Amino acid sequence: MPTRLFSHEHRVHFGDSDAARIVYTPRFLEYAMEALEIFMADIIGFDWYHMNVAHGFGTPFVKVEMEMLAPLRPGDRVCVHVFVDKVGNSSLHFSTRGLRHDGELCFSTRFVCVVADQDAGKSIPIPAPMRARLDAYRSLCLEYAS
Repeated sequence: MPTRLFSHEHRVHFGDSDAARIVYTPRFLEYAMEALEIFMADIIGFDWYHMNVAHGFGTPFVKVEMEMLAPLRPGDRVCVHVFVDKVGNSSLHFSTRGLRHDGELCFSTRFVCVVADQDAGKSIPIPAPMRARLDAYRSLCLEYAS
């Protein structure tokens, strides 16, 4: 298990922005989702694609919240930090914080997803190996918060 919080750096591209050279609103969610996907694969050991294809379950999102606090522009680098806020029986609660290279907090997000059987489309308990890794990372998040 990691000894520090996971973060993923993303470079903002010209195509991410509008005519005012400010990042399009939905891109903030894409940056957060990209960081979550890499977190799940690299830290938790369950990437979303293989989770669905090889294991027969997925983690569809049922709630998403986002707050934009400062603009991002092409050429900026944003470091997205991932936090596990809660691990339920079948639900997972994540949050992210996107900090620009100068340290300014640009956005924060909150996500809730449910572990669901691919065929039945119903929630299932979080598999034990996944739960153990999520719980360990959650403990790290709590240490960071205190």
